[in-house]
Amino acid sequence: MPLGIIQMLIQIDCTANLGDFSNALPVISGLSLYEGRPVDLIIRGEMRKFVGIKELLLEQPCINSVEFDDEVFFNGAMKLSSWTRMDQEDKNRPIETCRYENWIRDNYGIDFKVDDNFELVIKDEPVEVTDKYIIGDRWTHPTIDTRRKTQVVKDGANPDPDKVQYLDYTKSLMYNLNVIKKSDKPFITTFTGVGILADLMNKETIVCWDEDMRMWDGQPVEYDFIRHYYGDRKSKLVYVKDLAL
Repeated sequence: MPLGIIQMLIQIDCTANLGDFSNALPVISGLSLYEGRPVDLIIRGEMRKFVGIKELLLEQPCINSVEFDDEVFFNGAMKLSSWTRMDQEDKNRPIETCRYENWIRDNYGIDFKVDDNFELVIKDEPVEVTDKYIIGDRWTHPTIDTRRKTQVVKDGANPDPDKVQYLDYTKSLMYNLNVIKKSDKPFITTFTGVGILADLMNKETIVCWDEDMRMWDGQPVEYDFIRHYYGDRKSKLVYVKDLAL
């Protein structure tokens, strides 16, 4: 039964990575449906690096408010973390999403359902529509995880520059997601946050990997793919040198 609390306040402080964070959204939506109202969310201040992150999250019907943790003085939130067991209730559900689910079940005993039908809502914005392939390569930023290379698609596939357009990460997430959504071609990316957002939009997405990712944390790249992507949506894994553009 619903929690019956005055405010459904959730804090995610386990990550400031866009992709790992986004894997929590079907869980947040499931909790919102279970409780019958949207949640109030606290996220790490480091996530300001993703331009327009608050605006994007506030477009989601399951979210009522968003604050950065360095803006908040009250600390009585329900924690949501992926630092727990990896058991999958549903084999099509990303492992990272299952970890958030398991955290809630194990720490709060809430018998809710993950919203596997969750689809990311984006506010329509005018963008230039092109017939080129849209590429969301891994960006360069002072705080990114340096274990993985940047420009994986650009360097690995060496696509014809006349056939592709790269996302501009100085623009807002909402703008770039409009660019992705309005393209009639599959979105091309690598293991980076915007690819997981595309998966949550149910956009046809090609996730490229290179030799550095053939084995990751002692597991093959296929395992890394199922950690972050739904098995029954429109994303597929492709070796970057097999990408013909």
